[in-house]
Amino acid sequence: MKPISLFALGVMAVAMSAPAQAQVYEERRTHTVTDPIEKPLLAAPNAAMARNATVVKWIRNPAKSPEDDVTAADFTFEVLRPGPGRMVCYDLTGWPGERPWSVECTSSDANMARIAQNRAFAEMGAKAQPLLATASGGRPAGRPVLSSSGTGGIRDLVVAAGKDGTRELPEVGTIWYNLRGDSQDTAIWHTFIAMPNFMADEVGLPNVRDAGGAWLMFEGTPDAHIMISGR
Repeated sequence: MKPISLFALGVMAVAMSAPAQAQVYEERRTHTVTDPIEKPLLAAPNAAMARNATVVKWIRNPAKSPEDDVTAADFTFEVLRPGPGRMVCYDLTGWPGERPWSVECTSSDANMARIAQNRAFAEMGAKAQPLLATASGGRPAGRPVLSSSGTGGIRDLVVAAGKDGTRELPEVGTIWYNLRGDSQDTAIWHTFIAMPNFMADEVGLPNVRDAGGAWLMFEGTPDAHIMISGR
């Protein structure tokens, strides 16, 4: 494995305070959060970032029926609470392709167009991906095999958009914090760093899972990102 580049090391240092983040979230498990502003902020890695984050509510075009095809233009958002920082947090619980309990933050407001496209891809991917008839791989029956990280039906749409140049790019080096699970109590924190179109050798990381550390997933594509072990 090559030495980690200074750029990759810098962005990873922001995201990899795993013990501190784990302690923060364990403290948040003590009571159920349903408030539309406080719930999305559970995905923020610390209290200071949560205080400065903007909270939004994603809205799907109500004129489109479930049978209609949707695009990113069919998704917009309402600001529930503005914040002085660039981080944006939102609740994805109940959206197509998501776990029964799902919240997310992105470290940059420059990523909103990509999130809207993700929502469109997730909905269209859910229609294309059959529901599980039986439980498999820890997934309950009746749920699509996909998530906004790009598996199942959504992955085909993501790959196609990358090839034809229509994939919305995230801001390089921005961090995404997800908390997803069957409930707030069982949600798992997942953190990754957007590195669109980068190759593994450019950031000094392997391009496959490495038990010893982070790696670059989907290298050379608009969805390339640094995966952090244990997060």
